[in-house]
Amino acid sequence: MAQPAKTAARAAESKFRNRQKEQSLETAGMMRWLLTYADMITLMLALFIILFAMSTISRVKVQQFARSVSGGFDNTWSVNQPPSGGANGSQANNASASIPAIQKDLEKFVQQHRLGKQVQVHVDHRGLVITLLSDQSYYDSGSAELRPHTKQILDGIDTFLVKNKNLIRVEGNTDNVPIHNALYPTNWELSAARAVNVVRYLVEKDHLDPYRISAAGYGEYKPRTQNRTEAERQQNRRVDIVLLNATLSKAEKGQ
Repeated sequence: MAQPAKTAARAAESKFRNRQKEQSLETAGMMRWLLTYADMITLMLALFIILFAMSTISRVKVQQFARSVSGGFDNTWSVNQPPSGGANGSQANNASASIPAIQKDLEKFVQQHRLGKQVQVHVDHRGLVITLLSDQSYYDSGSAELRPHTKQILDGIDTFLVKNKNLIRVEGNTDNVPIHNALYPTNWELSAARAVNVVRYLVEKDHLDPYRISAAGYGEYKPRTQNRTEAERQQNRRVDIVLLNATLSKAEKGQ
C-alpha cells in the first residue's frame, strides 16, 4: 500500500511542477507581448505629437509670412488677400492705395516740383517716410514756425496721405548743437514743436483726420549721420512724416 501511495504522490507532484512551468512560460510570453504593444503605442503617440507640432509651426509661419508681406504692401492682412487692394472681390475698388503706389506718386511729385534737395521719400521698417530736409528751407533758425513755402509742400503731401487710412507719425529731429532761448531750452522742445506744428497744419488746414496722426520729438538722438560738418548737421535737422505700415498701425491702435 505504501508503494502505490508514493507513486501517486510523485505523479501529483510532477503534474503540479509541469503546471507551474506552463504558467511561468505563459506569463513570460504575455509580458513580452505587452512590452511590444507598449512600445508600438509609445511610437505612435510620438509620431502624432510630431505631426501636430509640425502642422502648428507651419500654420504660424504661414500667418507670419502673410502678415509681413501684407504689412509691406500696407494692407489688412489675409493669406489669400491681393497685395494691392486690401480687399477681395467686389470690395477691391474701394481699397486704399498701397504704400508702394503712394511712394511712386510722391516721387513723381518731388521730381515735378524740383524738391529733390528738400524732400526725400523712402520706405523702411516703419513704413513710408517723407523727410523734410534742412530747417533753413522750412523754418527760421531756432524756430518752429512754418514758412509759406513749407505749407505749400505740406498741402501737396497731404493729397497723398489721404489715399491711405494707416496711422501717421510726424517725427521732429535736430542736430547736436545746443539751443538756449525762452521758448526752447533744449533740442527736445524744438524738435517736438516742429513736429506738432506740422501735425496742426495738416489737421487744421488740410483737414487730415486727427485720429490718424501724432507727433514725436527726438531732439538730437536719432541722427541720420554724424554731426561733424555743417552738411551732416543739415541732414540731421529734419522732420519725418511717417505713414506707418499696417503692422505698426495696428500696434499703435492696440489691435
